[in-house]
Amino acid sequence: MSNFVVQVYKNTNTTKAPAINLPTNLPQQELINPELIKTAQGLFDANGVLLINNLFPTDLIASLYQSFVACYKPYFEDKDYANVLEVGDKRKMLTIELKKPFNNPEVYGNQFLLYLMRELLGNGFVLGSFGAVISLPGAKHQHIHRDHPSLFENEELDVQIPSFAITVVIPLIDLTPATGSTQVWKGSHRIPGSKSLDTEDSFVPFVPIGSCYLMDYQLLHGGTANRSNLVRPILYLSYYRYWFQEAVNYEKQSRISITKQEYQKIPSPYKFLFARVKDSQAFSHPLAAKASDNQTANYFGTLTSTEQAQKLGELAKIALASYGFKQAQIKLITHGDNTVFSVAVPDTSPGEPDNSPYLANRFILRIHRANYLAVDAIESELRWLQCLRHDTKLPVPEPIPTSQGKLYTLAHSSEISQPRVCSLTKCLKGEPLYQASQVELEEVGKLMGKLHNYAAHWSIPENFTRPYWNWNGLFGDGAGYSNNGTHVWELTPQPYRSFFKDVSEQVKAIMTSLGEETDQFGIIHGDFWSGNLLVFGNEICPIDFADCGFGYWGYELARFLSDFPQDQDLALCLDKLLSGYTQIREFPEQQLPHISTFVAAHYVTLALWRINRAQEHPSFRSTLEEDLQETVAAVEAFL
Repeated sequence: MSNFVVQVYKNTNTTKAPAINLPTNLPQQELINPELIKTAQGLFDANGVLLINNLFPTDLIASLYQSFVACYKPYFEDKDYANVLEVGDKRKMLTIELKKPFNNPEVYGNQFLLYLMRELLGNGFVLGSFGAVISLPGAKHQHIHRDHPSLFENEELDVQIPSFAITVVIPLIDLTPATGSTQVWKGSHRIPGSKSLDTEDSFVPFVPIGSCYLMDYQLLHGGTANRSNLVRPILYLSYYRYWFQEAVNYEKQSRISITKQEYQKIPSPYKFLFARVKDSQAFSHPLAAKASDNQTANYFGTLTSTEQAQKLGELAKIALASYGFKQAQIKLITHGDNTVFSVAVPDTSPGEPDNSPYLANRFILRIHRANYLAVDAIESELRWLQCLRHDTKLPVPEPIPTSQGKLYTLAHSSEISQPRVCSLTKCLKGEPLYQASQVELEEVGKLMGKLHNYAAHWSIPENFTRPYWNWNGLFGDGAGYSNNGTHVWELTPQPYRSFFKDVSEQVKAIMTSLGEETDQFGIIHGDFWSGNLLVFGNEICPIDFADCGFGYWGYELARFLSDFPQDQDLALCLDKLLSGYTQIREFPEQQLPHISTFVAAHYVTLALWRINRAQEHPSFRSTLEEDLQETVAAVEAFL
């Protein structure tokens, strides 16, 4: 290799990790020498860990360290942070903001590392995460772990698969016996998880700045104690195979934090590394508000759906404290419009009687969507549910007051731009009524009739406020379940906009002719479909009243029918629903000829909602075009 000598230490018969010592100032063409890359590949494949000494210029690392201290010194204290993950005693993991000097190809795109990663991870590999781990003075030994669970839960298979993710650790200070480092078990990426390993078989690399070490995601390792009076920061770069998606480790922060402006600064040859960021549009917002303690609040709307749900899960735990639940277990049910969690609490109360429709010690926590309904409107929904349960004994989600007697609580996190309204209800028993038989349809009609009958005779309290699902609420100011319907229409691409406008004009004419007298119009569930009906014994239990508001009785019926397959005999289904409904109350005959138009109206309303939600929810963005096409086909079938 010309006049430069590269020293390779395989350390085959010792516990030491293999190492490659590069001479300082090695020319680029020598750094990417195919023989050197091939040697490094073989050593890493066999051991799952590899030291590369003198890979980075020391002045670059010194600059990174100075900037790191300037930006992240607020985290150099032993306390909890909303956007930092605790990974051990006095040990924190945070995501680095990719801006100068960290937005530097010399850091994330080191040529030797990229050539090596291409050999180890194949073409199309990406930069999966970029962050730092801080070990404070006095930090104890970290637990021994692998960075990710095995992929197949089959030990024979798991130990044979090639690397699917690799972490590069770049110390920002010299790693010494005093500051500590990382204890590694070389070859453990090829050892089944059920096999125990002796401490004596491990190795702790102490390396100076400018050096780094690579670890397979399945390698057993753990940070060692920090016995110095220095904070020990290490940068980590995790490279993934193109198909791998991280399932752990990022409960409180994003994997990569970069603004669109900084992404545009990345040189073209390196942008392939950030394909995940570009595809998910997960850019940090350049105007993100600064939180207390100089923490930067992530721009929530640009996170992936999973990341949003994770952050809202943390918020849910904060909200539950208002109800006196400190040891509750939560599980995500859905992250769509609102975000809903099931809540299980320890069995410390008498619970529910056996014939109760509610599960003992189980609750449903809703985090209501931001920038939509006002607090008064959410509280009105909960008051409506209270009255329904108390006066009719119908099995509906019964609200649980906070410790202060309020029907909702406001929860705040520095990771989310504004406080969120949260509410808690009892959890109903039963299974969703997805496929109703003809007999069940009659019972569904009875339930709908009972809800409408109570609504028609209910004395609406003062300050009760809920949305109006008339033309203005569905297609005007409230189009897209928003507070700015005009903007939602502007976001609607052609030719869908013209098609949807035609439908809305038909609906406007019908609703104008019907008027809004109580025989035509009143409080409806708003999202009455089989997925929001639970069957418990012989009883049907309605759930999810988040869209309850003032609407046409026939629109509620059309909402239920809109979810049926188009090849089903809807006329027969309608007859069965009305057979049950009219046993409770009279149905307005004037609306019967318009049921099909109301069904089409609901399809368009949902399409506008998807367009609105796609602006901040990645799951809606990914399927929007397909959803709009399906809406047009469904509407044409009804009109």
